[in-house]
Amino acid sequence: MLFNVNHAILRFMADFEGNNRETLEDDFCLLEDSDLEGDVDERFYELPILSPKAKAKIPVDYNKALKYVDRKEAGLEDVLRDHALHLLPAKTLFRFKTVSRRWDQWISSPLFAHRQTTYFKNVSGLFCQVADHSPSFISFSQDAYGMPDPSLSFLPEPVKVRSSCNGLVCCQGIEEDTYYICSPVTKEWKKLPRPNLYHGAKAAVVLAFEPYLLNFNESYELVCAVTFSDYPVVYFEIYSSRSSSWRVSDTICYELDGSGLHDGGYYMKGVVHWESSSGVILAFGLRDEQYGFLSLPANDEGYGNGALAMKHGELCYIQPRYQDNVCTINIHGNMDMSLKSVINLPYDAGSTFGVCRALGFINGDILILGLGTMVISYRVKEQKVELISQHEAGACTRYIPYVNSLVSVRHPLIRDRGLIV
Repeated sequence: MLFNVNHAILRFMADFEGNNRETLEDDFCLLEDSDLEGDVDERFYELPILSPKAKAKIPVDYNKALKYVDRKEAGLEDVLRDHALHLLPAKTLFRFKTVSRRWDQWISSPLFAHRQTTYFKNVSGLFCQVADHSPSFISFSQDAYGMPDPSLSFLPEPVKVRSSCNGLVCCQGIEEDTYYICSPVTKEWKKLPRPNLYHGAKAAVVLAFEPYLLNFNESYELVCAVTFSDYPVVYFEIYSSRSSSWRVSDTICYELDGSGLHDGGYYMKGVVHWESSSGVILAFGLRDEQYGFLSLPANDEGYGNGALAMKHGELCYIQPRYQDNVCTINIHGNMDMSLKSVINLPYDAGSTFGVCRALGFINGDILILGLGTMVISYRVKEQKVELISQHEAGACTRYIPYVNSLVSVRHPLIRDRGLIV
């Protein structure tokens, strides 16, 4: 598998289950609602609600917490709970809830879910969907990553997975093109109101969600590049969870024939990107609502098999190429999308596995590719190929990267200076 749960944590679990359940110190506690009554320092609400019992209301910078902990008195459970659990994926955390009542209470806390959403951002797998069939989930580690209902049957109608960002998933109803935002782990979902413009079944829609510690409402935006067959213009319509409404941006793109925009897109660092069949990338900034263009590298085989991705914190374009039936992966970057590196797959990908599709990068140096009916990973540094999944797939199969987080959709964490639990 691509990823393994930290072995030290697993060893601790075994010891904890066998010997130490009754002997662990009770140095820390979750605050109850009664602890929040009365006058409290404003800074208290900016911090995770975890504190020593004797000083429950003293604000402490989490990044400096270790300076205030007596290492001789802090138990291993406290260290793992305070500094490791929020770095783990949702499926692993659900298993850890069975360790004890205290762990179940802590992991079930909305504040912990918010913290885990903020810190855990590893791509955990791919939603896979063929035409109008129900979606499925390809996990990069069956032990670590997963969800209770990969087909998303908890939604009120059959859907197409359109976009995903940091644990939230945008779906579109097959029957009426209705948009839904959901969290596959918690099965929470929200039906969005109808947009002002007609989007259609193949709208170029992208979900933008940036979790951070003070974004308690888990606010997000859904951006659609709206095109019309009779007019060579692109409008930008934006849904904001803050206002629960759509609005059409004043910015209009006249330089691009919108009919060539791909129905998917890529969000990164406040900017939404769409690949087009005319050889350019349309970029739209959410802060200033201005657009611009990046040049796609020349592709004699036509566009469609490449992918926008993030590599070491920078935007890049992954472009598969064939020469003598051997698949070569070109990585382009910088503002001019110049060639940065070339990866030669160590086997005859062209003749053996059929069409090669780039699906993205993970952790900066793990390349995910679709080769015919297979999804593989390629570790660039080790030059190692690993099979992730083999299934029925075709040229119309959609692959959407997904992060296995505990993000909540429907409820804010803090309202009127109190907790919702």
